[in-house]
Amino acid sequence: MRAYILRRMALFIPTAFGVSVFIFLMLHVIPGDYATTLLLGGRDRALVATEEDFARVRNQLGLDKPLHMQYVTWAGKLLRGDLGISWINRQPVLERMLPRIAVSAQLGLMAVLIASIIAIPGGVIAAVRQDTFFDYVLRFVSMIFESMPNFWIGLLLIVGLLTMFDWIPPISYANLWEDPWDNLMILIFPAMVVGARSSAGMLRMTRSSVLEALREDYVRTAEAKGLYRSRILFIHVLRNALLPVVTLAGFEVVFLMGGQVVIEQVFNIPGLGNLFIQAVGSRDFPVIQAIVMFIACVVLIANLLVDLMYAWLDPRIRYT
Repeated sequence: MRAYILRRMALFIPTAFGVSVFIFLMLHVIPGDYATTLLLGGRDRALVATEEDFARVRNQLGLDKPLHMQYVTWAGKLLRGDLGISWINRQPVLERMLPRIAVSAQLGLMAVLIASIIAIPGGVIAAVRQDTFFDYVLRFVSMIFESMPNFWIGLLLIVGLLTMFDWIPPISYANLWEDPWDNLMILIFPAMVVGARSSAGMLRMTRSSVLEALREDYVRTAEAKGLYRSRILFIHVLRNALLPVVTLAGFEVVFLMGGQVVIEQVFNIPGLGNLFIQAVGSRDFPVIQAIVMFIACVVLIANLLVDLMYAWLDPRIRYT
C-alpha cells in the first residue's frame, strides 16, 4: 500500500507537467491576445492604436518572447507559488482566487453532503424494497432530476421561492466567518439544486450496488448464521456496495469545484466559476491558466483519495 501511494505521488509530477503544457498551449493558440483586446477594445482606441502600441504592450506582458520561453517563465513562477498578476486589475492572481476557492469549496461540499444524505439512504431503501411503490417513486424522481440541467432546476426554485415567499437571490455575499447564518441562507438553495442533481446518479448507483451485494454468497451465509437483517445490511452489504458510489462522489466533488459556473451565475455566488467567466470574457490569461491548473490538481488529488478510500472500505483490495 505504501509503495502504491509513493508511485501515485510520483506519477503526479509528470501528469501535472503534461496538463500544464496542454493548458498553456491551448490558451496561446487562440487567435488574438490581451494586447489586441486592450488596444482594440473600443472604436476610439481602434483609431489611435499603432504597431508601436501593440509592441509596447506585448513587451510589457512578455508576449513578444518565444512560446517555450513564456511557458518556462510561467511554470517557474508556478512552482514558487507565484500565479502571476491579473492583466485586468493588476492584482496577484492568488489573492483573487483564494476567496473564490473557499466559496466554491463550501458550495461543493454542501452539495455533496446533501446528495449523499439523499442518495445513499434512498438507494438502500429502493434496493431493499425492490419493485415496490417506494422503489418506483425514488427511481422516477431520480430520473427527473437527472434529466434536468442545474440551471433549469435553479430557475424553477427561484421562481417558486419568489412566488411563495417573495425570496430572491441576495445581491451581496455574506462571509462564513463574519455572518454564518446569512452565509448558510445564501448557499443552501444553490447547494440543494446542485445536490439534488448529483443525488440522482448516486441514488441509482447505490441501488444497483446494494442489489448486487445482496445476491452475494456472504449475505446468504450471514443470514444462515442468524444475523439480524439490519446488521447484514449496514455492516456487510453497504460497506461493499459503497465502492462505486465513492468513485462517483469523488468525481462529483471535482465537477462541482469547476463545473458550477452556471449555478454561481444564477444565484449570484462569487465563486471560482464566476471568476472564470469574467477572466474568459476579458482574456485574462494568467487567471484562466491558474484556475484550470488548480482544477486539474484537484482532479489528480481526488483520484488518489478515492483509491485510498477503496482500500479502507474493502481490505481485500491490495495494490501490487
